[in-house]
Amino acid sequence: MNNEVDNREQKKLVGVLGQFDDAHTLVHACEALRDSGVKKMDAYTPYPVHGIEKAIGIPRTILPWIVLSIAAGGLCIGLGMQWYTNATTQLLPFWSGYEFRISGKPMFSLPANIPVTFEVIVLSSAFASFFGMLVLNGLPKLANPLHRIPRFKRVTNDKFFLMVDVGDDKFDASQLRNNFSDWGATDVEEVFQDQTDWKLPAFLKTFAVLALVLMLVPPALIFRARGMTYTGTRLHVVPDMDWQVKFKTQTEGPLANNNTTTEFFFQDIRAQFDDLPGTVSRSDQSGDSEFFKGIRTGSDLHSSHTTPAVLASNQEETAQEETTATTEATAADEPDWVTTIPSQVKVDRDTVLRGQRQYNIYCAVCHGYSGEGNGLANNRAVALSTSGESAWTEAKSLYDPTVIDQPVGRIYDTITNGRSTMGPYATRIKPEDRWAIVLYVKALQKTRKTAVSKTTEDNSAGDKKDSGK
Repeated sequence: MNNEVDNREQKKLVGVLGQFDDAHTLVHACEALRDSGVKKMDAYTPYPVHGIEKAIGIPRTILPWIVLSIAAGGLCIGLGMQWYTNATTQLLPFWSGYEFRISGKPMFSLPANIPVTFEVIVLSSAFASFFGMLVLNGLPKLANPLHRIPRFKRVTNDKFFLMVDVGDDKFDASQLRNNFSDWGATDVEEVFQDQTDWKLPAFLKTFAVLALVLMLVPPALIFRARGMTYTGTRLHVVPDMDWQVKFKTQTEGPLANNNTTTEFFFQDIRAQFDDLPGTVSRSDQSGDSEFFKGIRTGSDLHSSHTTPAVLASNQEETAQEETTATTEATAADEPDWVTTIPSQVKVDRDTVLRGQRQYNIYCAVCHGYSGEGNGLANNRAVALSTSGESAWTEAKSLYDPTVIDQPVGRIYDTITNGRSTMGPYATRIKPEDRWAIVLYVKALQKTRKTAVSKTTEDNSAGDKKDSGK
């Protein structure tokens, strides 16, 4: 008995705790306590309960105002720091700024300094939110006396608890016991704070002292190094950043595997490797003009066709001018275009399907999926041109006689270098895919020609039949 009294005297009363079976009874008890004048109370529930804040009488948090104040301070600090360091030489108590002149720009411009200011605001607001929450909630705490009560563990499962703090002006332990029972509490008990809860473990104190001592070692070493002359080799924490195996133009090649002997990447010790035999520059593909240019090998490469360099000067050429120029062109004006698909391109169904796929990606937007020149971009541009909102040259129909009569090399050249107001696609479509498009275009033209011939024959047969009648 005496031991129980001694243990009780070593503990400090912190409040009265009531247990409830449902949220409705808990909210009713909170409202009754608030109406009786009790202010220092708190509710614990296994899930958020709607209206519990109003029932307890919790005021709106001042955390948003704290964050706003700190953010405003970050705004002033961010802008002021940049103005002082880059836009003025005014002498302040400790040091002076420096006018940082860059390309004739103003010393201080608000848009140029917004990014840094924004980052300072975000950083300061984040710290204000985090530490403000901890302070307003009285955290961190070394211990919580509620965790010593076995039944309180059910607060994370299916029970509800209400506690009145002993520091409240209306606190009366016996009266609260009676009130809790009247309001539907299933259990009521006093909560005590064990004095041993506030004592730090001995090992934690030792750890803190050792950590403090270790934290002082790096600054001491840095201070020592700044005040002495060091003649040894500099310490390389990340040696790859100091000695990188890389190639530099017109220099001796690096050693293989950081070898300090004569094991170089290339036998001639150079950093550059000679081109392999037969290498062709991407900018000079004259080795196979039929495949890369659509012109017979050995032919005069001079051409009147549009190239990317002169494309800009032809943007105002009309469709009528292009048709006339094409009609009046002579063999002397045109290079010797190839008339058959180069041998490097396999003429089969797969190539035609690949050409169809590339045509639908790059060409159909103007020329249309059927090749009639009625693509969505073309139709929209023609409508704008008709209303006077823009200037546009209608896309060519692939079944125009001037297009049908063109050799495959000229069609390939049009895709490669562009023609009239059509831009070049050499940088977007590979040569083999350009030839696949040419093959698909010829397939479309042949299909249309066959359909027209069949229609003409059917009409002729019908006329003869009518005449016979």
